[in-house]
Amino acid sequence: MIKSSKTILISALVLLWSISGKAQQIYQTKEGSIGVIGLYMDAKIIANSNQLFALINYETAEIELTLYPTTLRTTTDSLNTKLLNSPIGPATLKGKLNIPYVNTLKHPDHKLNFEAELHLNGIVKSMYVIGELKHIASNGAISCLLTLNFKLGLSDFEIILPEGWNNEITIQIAQAVLKRSNQ
Repeated sequence: MIKSSKTILISALVLLWSISGKAQQIYQTKEGSIGVIGLYMDAKIIANSNQLFALINYETAEIELTLYPTTLRTTTDSLNTKLLNSPIGPATLKGKLNIPYVNTLKHPDHKLNFEAELHLNGIVKSMYVIGELKHIASNGAISCLLTLNFKLGLSDFEIILPEGWNNEITIQIAQAVLKRSNQ
């Protein structure tokens, strides 16, 4: 009985240790910046938010970025009210950067181009994303800047816009990448 309890205890400790080891590879932030650029008639409209939530697995270069559209703001009060009252839930972009891992030590700029899944309005579509991972600091908490850009058609996600709005929007993301705690 005691031997069996010890085996269970050791197994549980090994399991917890392996889970905590994997968890340390994933870093999260919640203050990324996103710009959503669209056209109304001939005027460019930009909605911004600094409440982009990011999960980055430094070992596998997998990312997951989530934004609640209700956090977007423009310079137009009536549009802000519509965004604030939007029934659309979170938008989540999931993908793997085209690099083997995220290096937070000094490195040359990495040009990024990869496919990712965008989950929006209950629909999942594949997106082609371009960007860059740029080393910006050797000391301090922030090590790199991750920028990403992609375009999407809102009708692909069953989002119907009023007349005058262009269906295609451009997404621009800027996300600080924290230095690994073990570097």
